[in-house]
Parts: sequence; structure tokens; C-alpha cells
Amino acid sequence: MYTFKINQLVSTLQQLLEEKPAGLSEYELLKQLKSQQQPLFVSANLSDVLSLFRSHFVLFHALHLLRDRLRSAGKLDLEISPLHISLQPAAARTNTQAQALNLSDPLRDYYLDLDNLMKTDRSAVEQLLNNSLANLQPSQHLTDALSELEIEQPLHTLSSEGLRTHYRKLVSRHHPDRGGSTERLQHINQAMDIVRAHQMGRGFKYSSQ
Repeated sequence: MYTFKINQLVSTLQQLLEEKPAGLSEYELLKQLKSQQQPLFVSANLSDVLSLFRSHFVLFHALHLLRDRLRSAGKLDLEISPLHISLQPAAARTNTQAQALNLSDPLRDYYLDLDNLMKTDRSAVEQLLNNSLANLQPSQHLTDALSELEIEQPLHTLSSEGLRTHYRKLVSRHHPDRGGSTERLQHINQAMDIVRAHQMGRGFKYSSQ
């Protein structure tokens, strides 16, 4: 039954994103799923941190399944972050490159493993949020990611819209269709994934908005 609900959710997400080509934030997508009485979100309480985490996890689990499905078809890709979720044209890559991209994606591995959902209780969620919000010093991974994205200012001084605009300009500049490198584009996307993971703690704050 759970597998059926997940497959239904994946199809619903693709339909919603096709209707919104400019993309949606995670919060906007969760609200739409809840308002449509989607079975996995009908009882979600987005003002409760544990319920919010579980909703976030299930949504991102389904989004990564959808991205795998789209990449297998070869026509579309999916941008996934708390701030922006949207369908994108598929970057030209071989099957080997696509497999390597998935193998090097720790966030994908995390969200596709449902054990990570089951073993994360309220205290673990609260600790995760406290650590994310308290850690003001960027890790080396984050520092490297910001360098890859050519961002020199501190991340907390850059608005979500500013980050999104910068990312899109960088992708446009280095896209293979415009003479750029597929490898460089992959590095940019991987760096953006790291930055988005760092922002996940901030993403939870939208529940109070």
C-alpha cells in the first residue's frame, strides 16, 4: 500500500510541476499536496517540527524517485531544493555519466533510504535543527562548494532569490549547448546540492511563516 501511495505521489508531483514551469518552493508544494488531500500529507502539521521533517523527507524521497525516472527517460531533469523545485531540460550525458552522477549523490542516497525516516525521532530532528542553526562556521565542503559557484560573500548574506539567480546565470554560462562543459555543469550542480543541504535548517523555518 505504501509503495502504491509513493508511486501515486511521484505522478502527482510531475503533474504539479508541469503546471508550474517556473517551479515551486518546498513549502508551496507541501501546501498544494495537503490542500489536494494527498494521502501521505493530509494529516501533516507543518507547524510541528517532527511532522514537518517527516513531510519533508517523504516529499524529497518522492522527488528523487521522480528525478531518477525523468533521467532514465532522458528528456527532463529535476532541480530539487527547499527553495526551488522545478523541471529542467535534460543535460546531454551518456548512460555511464548518468549512473556516475547518481552514485556520487549522497543526498539522493539519504532520501531514498526510508530507514533514515523511521529512525529519526523528535529529539533527533530538534538536534539537527539546533546544530544547523548554531553552526555559523562553514565546513570545508561548503567553502569548496561556494568557490565552485564563484560566490565570494558569506552565504547568510545572500538571499534565496539572489542565490537562485546566480545559479541560473552560472548554469546558462557553462551549459554544453552554449559551448560549456558537461563536467563543469555537473560540478556546479553538485556544489549547489551541498549549499542546499546546508540551508535545510533554514528551510525548516518557513513553518512559522
